[in-house]
Amino acid sequence: MFLSRVSGLLKLSVVRQTLWLLALFFLVSLIAWGGTYFLVQREMLQAVDARLKTRMEAAVAALDAGETLPEPGNGETSVLFTATERRDGFETRDLPKDTTEMRYFAQSTPHGQIELGENTERQEELRDILAGGMQLSLVATLLISSLAGLWMAKRSQERLSTINDGLAKVARGDLATRINLEGQDDLSLLAERIDATTARLEMAMTQMRVQSSNIAHDLRTPLARLRAEIESNLLVCTEQDRPDLPEVLGSALDQIDRITDTFEALLRLARIESGAGREAFTPVDLGDLVDFVGETFGPVVEDAGQVLKIEKVQPAQVQGDHDLLVQLLANLIQNALRHGAQTQIIALQVHGPRLIVSDEGPGIPFADRDAVLQPLYQGETTRQTEGFGLGLSLVRAITELHGADLSLSDGPNGRGLTVTVRFAQVTEL
Repeated sequence: MFLSRVSGLLKLSVVRQTLWLLALFFLVSLIAWGGTYFLVQREMLQAVDARLKTRMEAAVAALDAGETLPEPGNGETSVLFTATERRDGFETRDLPKDTTEMRYFAQSTPHGQIELGENTERQEELRDILAGGMQLSLVATLLISSLAGLWMAKRSQERLSTINDGLAKVARGDLATRINLEGQDDLSLLAERIDATTARLEMAMTQMRVQSSNIAHDLRTPLARLRAEIESNLLVCTEQDRPDLPEVLGSALDQIDRITDTFEALLRLARIESGAGREAFTPVDLGDLVDFVGETFGPVVEDAGQVLKIEKVQPAQVQGDHDLLVQLLANLIQNALRHGAQTQIIALQVHGPRLIVSDEGPGIPFADRDAVLQPLYQGETTRQTEGFGLGLSLVRAITELHGADLSLSDGPNGRGLTVTVRFAQVTEL
């Protein structure tokens, strides 16, 4: 049981990293403190050797002056040999009947060989104190570092486990899960990005379900009509001749075309939302764009008994796709024709980097203005019309493709709807 728990802990990356860091810290500390001990010991030994050299100079001077060797101090020895019995230089020896360590310096002179000694017991004690302090400090530091490292590893693992559990719930389909990891470190930033991604995924899935429901709702009627017409007319055709068969088949084809147009619009919307075509942007003069749309759709508006009024104030030039921008304005004009008043003025304006289309229809309630920009959304008052709720969705997608801002507001004098597209990237004319 214990070994399995240890094996499980060693599989955690934060625990392994902590153990590696502790091992590295221990090795570096051991090298640093070992080097310090060596340097201190060398300095202490050099200090003893320097004193022995000074005493040797004084002893030689005394013998040259015909005097005896200077009296040694406490813990010191002075010996003069008439013959060379020892090697010249420094030597450390232990006393035969004691654990005391002595440091000797021998030098041959015309008067004989002089050997001076100094008790290094005090230096040895200092070295032992230094070594003990370093060992205690190393053990205490390693213990504290281990506890701190394991605590930090445990805390990091708990935060990683929180992220892992949240991702596991998302993988099981619970897109409402949010990690909400506290803190201001990289893990909390990662959790925020995961939460943002999950929120977008949840919104996309919700939109997909809503759109699927709308598609089923909107296509059910034309499919039912198509099936009923074909079935009833097929039954009659088997019983008697039908001179109006071409008209029946034409009506069926109209229903099929209506369904096909819906799916083509959805494909076009998906293509635009994917960002395809942005690399082919060219400079587009908004003034020329408005003139082109006015010439193209002006007669259509007049045939409907309405008026298309064009106004241009310092039109800007933007980077964009001319055909898509024409599609954008065409959808807005068609939306105004479909939902506006029978005798109204549709205003198409360009003010600098802004394109504005206004009508005098019933408008859109403020609470529904975000919803109408979603694909296949239709208010209860518009579900009986021939539209599929894709016009404003295409407008939103084209606007986002061009990096512009889209806003819906009340029309002139509080009547109707005003749609404003403001471009951010403007080029010089």
